[in-house]
Amino acid sequence: MPQNRYSINSVLRALKILDSYSFHKSSYTNKELSNILGLNKSTVTTLLSSLVEGGFLEKDEKTREYRLTYRLYRLGRVYISQVDLHRVAIPLLTEIAVLCNETVHIGFLNKFTVVNIETIENKRPIGIRITQDVPTDANGSALGKVLLAYLDEAGLKEYFDTVELVRHTRNTITAKDELRRHLTRIKENGYAIDDVELIEDVRCVGVPIFDNNAKVIAAISIQGLVYRMTREKMEKEYVPMLKDTAFKISQRLGHLHPE
Repeated sequence: MPQNRYSINSVLRALKILDSYSFHKSSYTNKELSNILGLNKSTVTTLLSSLVEGGFLEKDEKTREYRLTYRLYRLGRVYISQVDLHRVAIPLLTEIAVLCNETVHIGFLNKFTVVNIETIENKRPIGIRITQDVPTDANGSALGKVLLAYLDEAGLKEYFDTVELVRHTRNTITAKDELRRHLTRIKENGYAIDDVELIEDVRCVGVPIFDNNAKVIAAISIQGLVYRMTREKMEKEYVPMLKDTAFKISQRLGHLHPE
């Protein structure tokens, strides 16, 4: 059964079908999938037909078996590109963390929330502890605002149409018109500042990372306590440092022109 009111049983069942495939078993008949999933054959037939129509499965008319198609391979390549991003970025981000002795993050957008794929903490006795892989509201963080700023118009419209802007501190931007204007300035400047908008007494500055198609796929940031992270220090020292590092990462991913 779905875990929340937005879940759709048929979609979850279709995903279970796809998840059944492995190197050891790369094709299935309707009957085999019915037994594995504990569903009746008519239900599985409907799901398989939808997956075939969507281009994720193909049917061998001779053996009556269903196989995966290139579409899953393409999705796998997207995941691999994220792994490559991690491998390329971490040595460079570690250099920044050591140089500025502040916490450094790299993350991406997932369903309009930010997921930190790596956090490199500073060595100070008074630091900031952030849990990795826990989604964060995009409107309050430097990472999130950078990633939102580089969405296309359709993506931005979907964001503002579907997401409730949550207030985390007195500085969090929760008015949609104001946030839209703010995102325009961020894209013009090439960086975003979280001025105590997500966590009390904490500031953060972030910049985008581009892939070989000039598309923003992630962002990196430096985060610290307000008494250390002054606006002047962020804009004069950390923004150039982050932009230089982001360009090196983007360059290694195939992006050739600094933004």
